[in-house]
Amino acid sequence: MNKTLKLCFIGFGNVGQKFSRLLLEKEEWLKSRFSCRVIVTGIAGRSKGSLVNTGGLDLTAVLSMTEQAGHFDPDSPDFFTGTPEALMDASEADVLVEMSTLSIRDGLPAADYMRYAFRHGMHVITANKGPEAWYYNELKDLAADNGVQFLYETIVLDGTPTFNLMTETLHGNALSGIAGILNGTSNYVLKLLEEGRSYEEAIRAAQEIGLAEADPSMDIDGWDGAAKICAMANILMDAHITPEDVSVESVRSVTAEALKRARSRGKCIKYICRAKRAGDKVLASVRPEELPREHAYNSVNGTSAVFTLYTDLAGELTVIQTDPGLLQTAYGIYSDLITLMKRI
Repeated sequence: MNKTLKLCFIGFGNVGQKFSRLLLEKEEWLKSRFSCRVIVTGIAGRSKGSLVNTGGLDLTAVLSMTEQAGHFDPDSPDFFTGTPEALMDASEADVLVEMSTLSIRDGLPAADYMRYAFRHGMHVITANKGPEAWYYNELKDLAADNGVQFLYETIVLDGTPTFNLMTETLHGNALSGIAGILNGTSNYVLKLLEEGRSYEEAIRAAQEIGLAEADPSMDIDGWDGAAKICAMANILMDAHITPEDVSVESVRSVTAEALKRARSRGKCIKYICRAKRAGDKVLASVRPEELPREHAYNSVNGTSAVFTLYTDLAGELTVIQTDPGLLQTAYGIYSDLITLMKRI
C-alpha cells in the first residue's frame, strides 16, 4: 500500500515554485520508486498569503493562482491566516521545506522555524544557509534528539553535490581545509573590473542581468561568502564558527592598479573563501587573492562557482559548477527529498 509524505513550505518565491513544478513532473516516478505519494499540505508565502489542506493542495491551481494574481486568493477554502508555526501545525506535515528569506546577519527567523519543526517531530529540508552559518551544531543535535532528518544540500552551489560528496562518497576522509569562489556577484564584478570597467559600471552590469541586488553590499562586502564558508566549515569540519569569526575584505578594496599589477606578473585576482585547520581551531576568510593565470579558478567566471576540498586520503578535489539556474537550485531541494525518502 502506498504511504503518503506530507510537505509544508515556508517561502514560496521562485525556488519554491520551481520545486513545486518538479514535484508535479516527478510525481509518478516518486510514487513508483518509493511506494509513497508526496503531497504539499501547507504553504506560507511572505507576500502571497498562506494555504492549508491536509488532503493535499492542488499545486497546479496554486501555481496558476500565483502567476495570474501574484498572491493566493483570500476566498479560497484553503486560505489560511496565522503564523508559520500555526501553519506547520495545521498542515499536519511530516517535512518542513524551509525556503524563507535569508538573513545573513543572524539566520533568523529561519532557524526558529527549524527549531519548531524539529521539536514537533518534523524532518527539515532547507535552502537557507543562514541557520547553518550561525546555529548548525545546535540544529543538528536538536534533529538527532527528536529522531528526524536535517538536510541542506542546496545552501551552497545550488544542486551541486557538496555535503553529499562527503557523507555519501568520500567515506573516512577528514578535511584540513576548504577553498572556493562561492559568490557569483563578486566574481562577475571582478571580471568586469579586470576588463577595464569602473566599479560602478560593473555593479550596474551585474544588476542588469539580475545577478546583483539593488543593494549589492552583502555580496560585494563578503557577507554572503562568509555565511557560505561558515556553513561549509561547520558541516564538513565541525568548525563551530559564525560569520562574525570570518576575516572579511571587500571586493571594493581591489583597484584598477592592483589588477594591472597582477596581470603584469602573470596572475589574476579572484574573490576566495577559505577555511583551514589551525591546531584545534578552524580559521575562515573571504578576500581577494592573487592566483597564477593557469590556476583552475581563473576559468570560473560569470555566475559559475567552484570549491576545493583538501582531504587526508583522497587528496585535493575541485568541483566546478557552470552557470547554475533556478532549476539547479530547485533540484538541490528535490535531491534532499530523495535522500530523505531513502532514509525513512
